[in-house]
Amino acid sequence: MKIERFDEGLEHRHIVPYDPVYAEVFLALRGHAQACLEGVELVHIGSTAVPELRGKPMIDIAAITSRASLREEQQAFERAGFHRRPVWVDKDDKPYVCASVLHRGRRFNINLHICHEGDPVHKDSLAFIDILNRRPDLRRKYERAKDRAHAIDPADPQVYNREKEAVIKEIEALIPGLLPPAA
Repeated sequence: MKIERFDEGLEHRHIVPYDPVYAEVFLALRGHAQACLEGVELVHIGSTAVPELRGKPMIDIAAITSRASLREEQQAFERAGFHRRPVWVDKDDKPYVCASVLHRGRRFNINLHICHEGDPVHKDSLAFIDILNRRPDLRRKYERAKDRAHAIDPADPQVYNREKEAVIKEIEALIPGLLPPAA
């Protein structure tokens, strides 16, 4: 798999119907990462991990590392061909890299969030995916928030994410009462 630069083209920013190819892209990328990097597990998160949820055709991934230093893991991903985008906030407690890959003649952008197991990027994302899988009404509500955010600014991820934040928090507040207790 060839890791290339994130494609900044607006065609990757449209809200589109779910496509099962997202799972294929994730699995191919996970296989590539397992071959190149040690001690990291990739988990498919974000809208493309939720069947039937419309969203941007960008594959979001949590990279769960066993390294103590998240920045060291970020550097390992950079050596494997990933890079940072200046438009994205890259904090020490939430390092990020990105890329794009060609799969079956189509280009897919990848957002990779580096964290430790149990980190909110990891466990909260999985709980959010779970509730959206269980509740079609919440999927539709989230889609409407995405549509509104996209209408404000389809190109700037910070604006797009800020505009969805209230609905995300509203859905997240429902999670403790809707998910079974941890065993």
